[in-house]
Amino acid sequence: MKKILIVLLSIMLSSSLFAADATKAEKKLASDMRVMLDAIVDMQKAGFYDDARVIKKATGRLIDSLDSLIATDAKNYLPKDQKHAAKFATKREKMIRMYADDLLISLEAKEYDDVIEDYNQIIKQCYSCHSRIRRK
Repeated sequence: MKKILIVLLSIMLSSSLFAADATKAEKKLASDMRVMLDAIVDMQKAGFYDDARVIKKATGRLIDSLDSLIATDAKNYLPKDQKHAAKFATKREKMIRMYADDLLISLEAKEYDDVIEDYNQIIKQCYSCHSRIRRK
């Protein structure tokens, strides 16, 4: 009886630790999403004032925050009908990273039309993911 009780307690403890880790990951993702939004807003504001330094800094913050899209398993908190959302989010992360890197290259080359196009593509990737995952 003691062994069964110990096994049950250890299972309960490990599952509660797993739940705590999942909650921690969700909070990190939410925090990183706010950082990404702030970075995108800063990129837009800096674009209006032709401030390449702020655009670079904001794009760097965006890129640095992307990792939580991969590290967080969306299956833990999304409805079952969205089980493929994690794969979709991973693809969006790669595309955002690619466009952000290209934006920085275009900015260095002073190809401002390309900078604007890269920014638009980043916004499209964000919207695509949010409209699919948050449609409910």
